[in-house]
Amino acid sequence: MTRPLRFPPLLLLIALALCFVSNGLFSHAAIAQAVPIAEEVANAESIPSSADLSTATGLDPTPVIVLAVGIFSVLGMIIGLKLNAFLALILSALIVSLLVGINGEGSAGARMDAVVSAFGSSAGSIGIVIAMAAIIGKCMLDSGAADRIVRSAVHVTGEKKASLGLMVSGFVLAVPVFFDTVFYLLVPLARSLHRRTNKNYLRYLMAIATGGAITHTLVPPTPGPLLVSSILGVDIGMMMLVGTLVAIPAAIVGLIFSIVVDNKTPVVMRPLSANENKHKPLLDDQLPSLWIALLPVLLPVVLIGAGTLATTVADREDRALLSITDIQNFDALANELSNAAPNSPAGRILASGTLNETEAERLTQPAMSDAAKIEVVELLNEVLLDADIYSEEAFLGVALSDVAKTHINANQLRMKPVDRRRMNRALLEDAFPELIKKHEWDTPKRQFASSLTLWSNPNFALMLAAICAMLTLKIVRTLSWRELAADVEESLMSGGVIILITAAGGAFGSMLTATNISDTIQQAFENQGGAGMALIVLGWSIAAVLKIAQGSSTVAMIIGAGMMSAIIGDAKPEYNMVYIATAVGAGSLMGSWMNDSGFWVFTKMGGLTEGESLRSWTPLLAVLSLTGLVATLLLSQVLPLRASL
Repeated sequence: MTRPLRFPPLLLLIALALCFVSNGLFSHAAIAQAVPIAEEVANAESIPSSADLSTATGLDPTPVIVLAVGIFSVLGMIIGLKLNAFLALILSALIVSLLVGINGEGSAGARMDAVVSAFGSSAGSIGIVIAMAAIIGKCMLDSGAADRIVRSAVHVTGEKKASLGLMVSGFVLAVPVFFDTVFYLLVPLARSLHRRTNKNYLRYLMAIATGGAITHTLVPPTPGPLLVSSILGVDIGMMMLVGTLVAIPAAIVGLIFSIVVDNKTPVVMRPLSANENKHKPLLDDQLPSLWIALLPVLLPVVLIGAGTLATTVADREDRALLSITDIQNFDALANELSNAAPNSPAGRILASGTLNETEAERLTQPAMSDAAKIEVVELLNEVLLDADIYSEEAFLGVALSDVAKTHINANQLRMKPVDRRRMNRALLEDAFPELIKKHEWDTPKRQFASSLTLWSNPNFALMLAAICAMLTLKIVRTLSWRELAADVEESLMSGGVIILITAAGGAFGSMLTATNISDTIQQAFENQGGAGMALIVLGWSIAAVLKIAQGSSTVAMIIGAGMMSAIIGDAKPEYNMVYIATAVGAGSLMGSWMNDSGFWVFTKMGGLTEGESLRSWTPLLAVLSLTGLVATLLLSQVLPLRASL
C-alpha cells in the first residue's frame, strides 16, 4: 500500500509565499487591509502593529520584517525540513528578493535576475579559490605533506599544544591574507592532526578559525580594518599596534572556548569525498621533506603578502593628493566655482558633504596669498575623499579618462580612500584640464606594486600552490597523469558543492542587504549620543547589528565606522580614536550565521553540519567579539594614547 503524498506545513507555506509574492498579491494595500485583522487576533496592548511601530520610532519596519522572514525561511528549511543548504539558501534569497520587489523595484523576473546576478558575483569571487583549495587539501593529505607538517609541529609544540600552534598560524597568516584563504590552507593540517591523534577535530578547526577571524577584523592591512582606520582618521601603524593588543587576549579566550566546546560536544571528522582515504598511509621516510610539504601553504601567503605590502607602501605616497603647484590658476578656479550650476562638476564640489557653508563659500573667493592658496588646496583634498562627487548628469559631456571610468565602475563601498581620491582627482582633471594639472601615479613604488598584481592575486597564487601540491602527490605516490587527474577530479567534485553553497549564501546575504536594512539600522542609531566608554559600546553595537542583519564583516565595519565618524564629529573622546576602530572591528564578528560566507567556509571545508556550526562557529565568534570589546574598553582606560602624543 502506497503512502499518501503529504507536504510538510512549512514547505507548503513557503511555496504559497513564493506564489503570492511573485504574483504581486502581497502589496502595501493588501498588507494595510490585513493589519486590522491581525490586531483583532493579537493583544493590542502587548503586540504593537507595524503602523504603531513606524509611528512610535519613526522607522520603516518593512526591512526588519523582511529580514525576519529571511531568517525564518532559511533556518526553517535547513533545520526544520532538512533541505539541502544550497536549495534552502537560493529559495530564501528568492523569497527575500521578491519581498523587496513589493516596493515596485522591478518585476518578479527581474528579482529572480537579481538573485542570479548576486549568486554569480559571489561564485566569481570565491569559485576558483575554493576549487584550488580543494585540490591543495586533497593533494596535501594524500601525498603526506600535511602529515609531515603536523609531525614537525607536534615535535616542537607537543601534542597537547597542537591547537595552540594552529591558532598562532591562523593569527599570523590572516594579517596579509583573507580569512577564507587561511582556513583553506590550514584545514588539511587539522585533518591530518586528527588522523594522528584520533581526537579533538573540532578543537583544531576552531583554533584555526580563532586565529584567522580575529586578526582579519582588527589588524591592517586586511581591507576591513584598513578602511575603518581611514574612515576614523586613525594612523595605520597605531591600528596595527592596538589591533594586535586587542586581538591577543581575544584569541587566547577563543582558544580556551574551543577546548571547552570540543570537550562538551566533540565532532567526528567526516570524509569530504567518497575516496578520501583510498591511499595507504606512508612511512616516515616516504614523506616529502618539510620545505616541500610547506610550499603549497607558504607560496600563496608569501605572494599575496608581498603584493599587499607593496600596495600599502605605494598607497602611502597618495599621489592624487593636490598641492599648490597642481592648481594652475587659482583665480580662474574660484571664478569657475562661483558661477557653477548646481548640476555641474563645479557644483558637485560646492555641494560636497565634506564642506560646510563657510568652506564652500571660501572656495568661490580668489586666493591672493600663499596661506589662502594652502587653505583652498586643503579644502579640495577633503572634497577628493567624497563618495558622491560623480553623477552621470553632472559629468554629461565630459570626456572621462580610463582611470575615472574604471574607478566609477568599481565597488564604491569597499574603495580605499587613496583610490577614491584618485578617482575624484581624475574626474576633476577631466572636467577642468586647464585648471588642474594631471597627476603622476606610476611612481617606482607603484610600478613595483603593479608588477606584483598578477602574482599576488589570490586566484593565481592558489593555482600555483595547487600545481605544487599536485606535483608533490604525483612524485611521492608515483602516480600516472591519468591517476593524478582522477584524484584531482574527486577533489573538484567536493569543491563544487562548497562553491554552490557558499555562493548561494552570498546571494542570500546580498538580498538581505537589498532590503535597505542597513539604512534602517543607521536611522535607529543616528541620534544616539554618548561620551567616554559609551561611544566604544555604541560602535561595537552598531557593527554587531549590521553584521547579524546582512552577514558581511567588511560591510559592517565600513558602515559602522562611517556612522561613528558622523556621530562623534569634532567632539573627539578623551582617548585615541583607534579604540572606536577596534570596537567596530570586534562588533563585526558578532552573530555569524547562514548569511555569512565564513559560516559556510567553516562548515563545508570542515565537513560539519549546519547545526554543528551553529553550536561552535557562531558562539566562538561571539566570544571573540565580546572579548575584543572588553579588551578595547580596558585598554582605552589604561592606555588612552591621546592623539596629541
